[in-house]
Amino acid sequence: MSEQHDEFDFEFQSEFESDWPHEVPYDPSKHASNNAHRFLAARPAPIIVSDDVIYSLDFRDVWLAVSEAQMMAEIRRTDPGIDLDVRKIRSMVAEVKINCRTTARPFQWIKAPENAPDASDLILCGNGLLDLRSMTLIPMTENYFATSIPEWDYNPVAKCPLWMHALSQWLHPSFHPTLQEFTGYLLSPDTSLHAMLCLLGETRGGKGTVGRIQTALVGAAHCAFPAFNDLAGDFGLEGLDDKRLISVPDAHDTHASKRGTAIERLKSIAAGDPITINRKGTKQQLNVKLPAKIVLTANQHPNLLDESGALAAREIPIMFENSFNGAARDINLTTKLLGELPGIANWAIEGLRRLRQNGGQFTIGAKGRAALEDLEVSQSIALRFAAACLEITGDSNDIIPLAVAYAAYENWASDIEGLNPRQRRDKTAFRKDMVASLQKRGVAWADNQVRWHKPGGPKRGIGERVKHRFVGVRLKANAGLSPAFG
Repeated sequence: MSEQHDEFDFEFQSEFESDWPHEVPYDPSKHASNNAHRFLAARPAPIIVSDDVIYSLDFRDVWLAVSEAQMMAEIRRTDPGIDLDVRKIRSMVAEVKINCRTTARPFQWIKAPENAPDASDLILCGNGLLDLRSMTLIPMTENYFATSIPEWDYNPVAKCPLWMHALSQWLHPSFHPTLQEFTGYLLSPDTSLHAMLCLLGETRGGKGTVGRIQTALVGAAHCAFPAFNDLAGDFGLEGLDDKRLISVPDAHDTHASKRGTAIERLKSIAAGDPITINRKGTKQQLNVKLPAKIVLTANQHPNLLDESGALAAREIPIMFENSFNGAARDINLTTKLLGELPGIANWAIEGLRRLRQNGGQFTIGAKGRAALEDLEVSQSIALRFAAACLEITGDSNDIIPLAVAYAAYENWASDIEGLNPRQRRDKTAFRKDMVASLQKRGVAWADNQVRWHKPGGPKRGIGERVKHRFVGVRLKANAGLSPAFG
């Protein structure tokens, strides 16, 4: 689990037993397993071990991660006579990890009570667990795997007038239901909708404040703030396995060498696919579905090229089109809004319930749909090239040989997009990009031999033999072909 865990402190144990840790009657002549069970029997707070990480229950019924070094230190405090050497203490910790192992992961039931709500229906609040289906608050329990709790209490009658006023200043009304639904989705451990949020727009337009409020609703301990380059690193996913929100603030492009890895990891997390997490030290790799949703924040969307369209298909953009740069600023706005968290939570929960009633379909207004189309095009050089140079007809008689299309692409990429030779795609990559981007728009790929007449030229004879070609598309007039293909 996460290395970014709450600092374990023996003070938490004082709620269980005021004199812990106290002396335990170990027998140094016995093997380590025997002494480990003596330790566990005397310890007032339960222990579980999930994915090779030790957790101790605190007085709030929250499971706090404990390092092996901390566990060894605790055992030593119960052995004031120093009857156990370091080797035996280390072996005792190994036995604890075997004996207390659970298959549960954060935000799941460790042991579900009878008639317990499904874990995906539970919203973690400061004063308990809210069952989204019955809208009843149930007490926090050690049977639920919570590694922290947010700093707001559920109050069904709480309101948020300042929040609603701020949204009216920041966002076009068509974005309000979308943001409301996704913020509610952030509160639930459910990741089945496979969506990620993009907060995009002007400096001092409100997106940063929205991000801070979302972090407070989820709970800061359950949030991570990696950069794109961090996500692409060897250990870029370490510490994310108990997070519910992965917020990428001030998102910008990755280094070219890391872009592909970053994109694939974003897609895997958003899709809820199992993903391999490398962990430092001696810990084994994890292959898990991360319980987090992704929120990107940027002035403009980073240049994450993905010709498959899979990333854009999962993104939900919220455009902050109004900038208040230079206007009088309320430096206490975030603090005031934090005081409305119970009311903002009710607003978000209302959005989540509507989202579920709509079968998991987010409410996307006209501005949101336009933003989605812009995102898809921005992430695909092939789509930008097609928009500029091609006419998609769907007619099987309309074809473009690969060599001709690639020649037009090279001229367009150089003269219009300003791409240098290293940035331009080679012919094989260009073909794959075009197929990935255009096949769902009615363009097909064929490689059987046919006859073809050059566009704009006289159709003498039976035409030139061509094999590799795109079908259902033709070049626009003046599409940037060199004279050899004119």
